[in-house]
Amino acid sequence: MAIRALNDRKKLSNDFNEANDSFIDEVLGAFQSGQLSLELARAYLAHPVAMMHADGAQAVANYLDRMLAQRPAIDWTPGE
Repeated sequence: MAIRALNDRKKLSNDFNEANDSFIDEVLGAFQSGQLSLELARAYLAHPVAMMHADGAQAVANYLDRMLAQRPAIDWTPGE
């Protein structure tokens, strides 16, 4: 059981890292193209970190995946 838990944790870590890297790339691209203000870019990059403290890495990875699913036209408007 301990080995399975370790493997599940490694997979979650890999999924989170991939989603996080992709999300950062999208935010930086939107900022560089003028779609996103500096303040909003900072907020988007800080938000997943703040979520991690309350909900764990899986919730953050799910959030990042939902945002990235909107590609190529991500709606950067705050809110729902």
